[in-house]
Amino acid sequence: MPEATAELPGPLAALRRIWADTPHANPLVDQTLARTYVLDTRDTPFSAAFTAAIFWITFLVLTGDKGALAWAALVHGMQLHMYFHLHREQPKGYRVEQAFEIRRRLETRMLFPGVVWALAPWLFFPGDSLPLILLMYFFVSTMTSASAAAIAQWWRAAVLFTVPCYLSLSARLLLEGDPLPTLMGVLALWQMLATLYYTRKQNRLLVRSIESGFENARLADALSRQLDHVAQLAAQRARIFAAANHDLRQPMHALSMFVASLSPRQPPQPQTLRFMQDSVDALRTSVDALLDIAQADGEGTKVRLHAVPLAPLLQSLQGRFAADAAAKGLRLRLAPTQAVLHADARVLSRLLANLVDNAIKYTPRGTVLVAVRRRHIDGKEAWRIEVRDSGLGIAESLREQVFEPFFQADNPGRDRSRGLGLGLSLVASMARMLHSRIELRSAPGRGSTFSLTLPAARAAKPTATQPHVAADDADDSPKRVLVLDDEEPVRLAMHALLRGWGHEVALAAHPHEAWQLPGDFDVLLGDLRLGSGLSGLAAAQALHAVGKVRQVVILTGETDTAHRTEVELAGFPLLYKPADARALRAALAGGAAAA
Repeated sequence: MPEATAELPGPLAALRRIWADTPHANPLVDQTLARTYVLDTRDTPFSAAFTAAIFWITFLVLTGDKGALAWAALVHGMQLHMYFHLHREQPKGYRVEQAFEIRRRLETRMLFPGVVWALAPWLFFPGDSLPLILLMYFFVSTMTSASAAAIAQWWRAAVLFTVPCYLSLSARLLLEGDPLPTLMGVLALWQMLATLYYTRKQNRLLVRSIESGFENARLADALSRQLDHVAQLAAQRARIFAAANHDLRQPMHALSMFVASLSPRQPPQPQTLRFMQDSVDALRTSVDALLDIAQADGEGTKVRLHAVPLAPLLQSLQGRFAADAAAKGLRLRLAPTQAVLHADARVLSRLLANLVDNAIKYTPRGTVLVAVRRRHIDGKEAWRIEVRDSGLGIAESLREQVFEPFFQADNPGRDRSRGLGLGLSLVASMARMLHSRIELRSAPGRGSTFSLTLPAARAAKPTATQPHVAADDADDSPKRVLVLDDEEPVRLAMHALLRGWGHEVALAAHPHEAWQLPGDFDVLLGDLRLGSGLSGLAAAQALHAVGKVRQVVILTGETDTAHRTEVELAGFPLLYKPADARALRAALAGGAAAA
């Protein structure tokens, strides 16, 4: 239809838009109109028969014209036919794709009543009586206008009934030749146009109300799905924090007991210090995991998709997990590849690290393999990354649950040595961030294969987000370090730690104190948010700009994505509190990447 309208000249195209009957943008509207046409007009032949009977009986009595009987036979026969036809229709079976054509077929049949009523002025017209002419005009025009209003939502039907009735009445009146019938004939034409105009307006209002009903239903359905999604997220968060309650309290309890056992009169035993460090590490692991899953699920998480060579990421995984695999007697294999992916290097690195870590934890013997295969999807090149293990495997009934936070099929006692159960949940969230999903093939006792498919990229460009730093680039020599933090316990703890590593340390709680310290510093370890609403990032930028500090590392407990973006734009490494001592040491050595 739109193509045909576009080919017409301007005025004709405008008339077509106003008067033509075309398919609706939403085919459900046509289906609704087709169904309601049958249901609403099935019994109208009875009321129409009553009106027609009054009409022809009145003129038969007043004029004695036998043409009224002929018209009566035609009109009642037509009404009986319409009645049986409409009752044979099965509107529930009207399919959406056929609805417009069905509606056109049903509405076109209104031409027959229109033609039959149009015959009345020709079969028994009272030409010798002006009052009876007026009476016929009243009957035909009133019945036609009322019928047009009653079937206005079916525009084609209204036109096919209205036009024959008015044109026939007008032509018959104009043939009389007398001034008054001629004037009435012209009036009939004007009344036809007015009736069609207002019927069209009513038609559009009625159809728009049907369209609005569907739109409201769609919005209600979308709202219902969104509320269900929110409810699921709320239930998931409740499960997360219920499980985290145990995982956080246990190391906190152990740490508090160890602290209480310390005495100024007796130095702590090495074993006690090791247990305290284990408790701190357990707390940090739990907190980091919770923050990771919150960030991965957050709508504001920024993903920078670009060409990422996979080989450096796999080399990084080899160096990170080779010792863990060897400690369990496993063979860790990462197949060489030249694949270049369209992805975010930081997110992909974390995703693969979680998969490899998970495979090593749940593989008692054998091999963990990372392989890459070329694929073609919808004519486009892609790469499929697979992490395979020869471990315990996963039962089919648990394959969906393993991606839920804190779910561990074989760890009901929450043994911390078996991890937190957040790895695969994070993996699923990060795959969604990369516009992909994790696929799983597994069988109990036969190992598991987790796979991720990402589009191929044409060329790789080195980026600052690639988590690979050459060991030769690190400088572990003593440095002058400035610690800028408004919390005194943090400053004192950093002082003790950094002095223990051989660095010269200066402390400042406020940017003014940092300015007044003598000399320059190799590294600034600054908090992102200082007291009184001051910006630690702004202070670090100012100190760096004037050469007071040569290198800046930002530490913060703020996990909002906006803060990460601000620090990245400034070009500084970012570490989240509680910071791991190894990450802090790497940052001081010049090998830090954004946490």
